[in-house]
Amino acid sequence: MSAQPVDEFIEAPQPARKYDWERVVRRVSMPAGVKGLAFVLASYADGDGTRIHPSNARLANVMERSEKTIERGMKWLVSTGFVVITRHKNGQAGIANEYRLTLPADVVYRMALDPDEKPIALPDMGVG
Repeated sequence: MSAQPVDEFIEAPQPARKYDWERVVRRVSMPAGVKGLAFVLASYADGDGTRIHPSNARLANVMERSEKTIERGMKWLVSTGFVVITRHKNGQAGIANEYRLTLPADVVYRMALDPDEKPIALPDMGVG
């Protein structure tokens, strides 16, 4: 049995500066609650998009949501590549996960708004 080939063209999420990340996130399609969480999370970031480490409990307090809701939103942001974990939490030491703002390789396909923040019109394919 031979090994499966590795797809060399799959790209990892790319680091993003806070301002640039916020401009992109405003334009992408994502669940409304997650988008709100994304902007609150970004408010904790340094200008280069690093050193984000509020706990889920803190985010839940700030957003007036449950910790479970925050956990689901954070899972979505990580799994889609909008943030990466740079340091895992240590509950015994009271240290939360640390995150970095990133842009997924497929971000262009997630865009719902153009640079002027107007809906992107899909081309008429003559079907239908």
